[in-house]
Amino acid sequence: MLEPPAAFAGLEDLLDPGHGSGIDMRPTLLRVLTDLYLQRPTHALEDERYYTELALRLLEAADVAQRAMLAARLAPYPSAPRPVIERLARDVIEVAGPILEHSACLTAVDLAAIAAEYGGAHAERIARRPPPPAPPAPAGGPTDTAETAASELSDLFYAADAEERRLILINLDYALPASWSPLAAPRRVDTWCLESAALQRHTEAVVRELERALGISRAQARRIVGDELGEPIVVAAKAMGVPADVLQRILLFMNPRIGQSVDRVYELAELYHEISIEAARQLVAIWRDADASATRPARNEPGAAWRTAADNARRALSEVSRRAPPQQDLRVLGAER
Repeated sequence: MLEPPAAFAGLEDLLDPGHGSGIDMRPTLLRVLTDLYLQRPTHALEDERYYTELALRLLEAADVAQRAMLAARLAPYPSAPRPVIERLARDVIEVAGPILEHSACLTAVDLAAIAAEYGGAHAERIARRPPPPAPPAPAGGPTDTAETAASELSDLFYAADAEERRLILINLDYALPASWSPLAAPRRVDTWCLESAALQRHTEAVVRELERALGISRAQARRIVGDELGEPIVVAAKAMGVPADVLQRILLFMNPRIGQSVDRVYELAELYHEISIEAARQLVAIWRDADASATRPARNEPGAAWRTAADNARRALSEVSRRAPPQQDLRVLGAER
């Protein structure tokens, strides 16, 4: 058993395997250990490491009621160790609930990953969380911060691989508050013009249609069209209300690298059905703000906090278990080419 540091002096008897004459002292040790930990607002690295390692070990022997009691005590505590909070957040809902609703140790990306992984009651408890307080406006003004954040989130999306992009899109409703403005009501003529240009492989015409319909810059529209993986055009189509069958034809003809792989077209068609219109328009809003950021002069360290958020997103997304895409026969789809 670990030797307790000075902050946890007095636990020697509880740590003694012979103490208690056969009585299981682990629940008592976990409670007392937590009592001592919660007495201080902050902790030395040695103390935090000691509590984390011992608490995780004791949790494995604790029943649901004991784990739920621990979760209720740690949820409002801002200096709770992340490994313990993450362990409790992924427990049964009786244990995870207080953590998911109240713990400030979980980021928006952490919560999005948990909601995607567990769904159901976990996602409902996450939805109950009160909105975070608005951060103080930096010297450059709130608009600068929002636009810089959008630029970094946009770059994060484009830098991700196909599975990471899917996870970002299906979790976007949880990860960020709604910030998109309504798009113009979709018109059949807009869909027809977009499809016609794509079938003729008229790239610039497709770019112009996306620029006009989504209110984004010409450079952003070209980035969407030229993306080799294809998720951006799926997002654009979803936001515009383009029918699924039209999107399939656009994918087959517009980008040779995508159109040559029927499996890839199918994966993107599945993504179209999996993501929500709100998530698609959220990403479109991010692209719009990123366009605005690109036109502003650079500032010193304007988005350091969002760079941290982007790093957290990469870490959280990499931890989410990857699910293989379903396999189906696409001979009918292939015959349309």
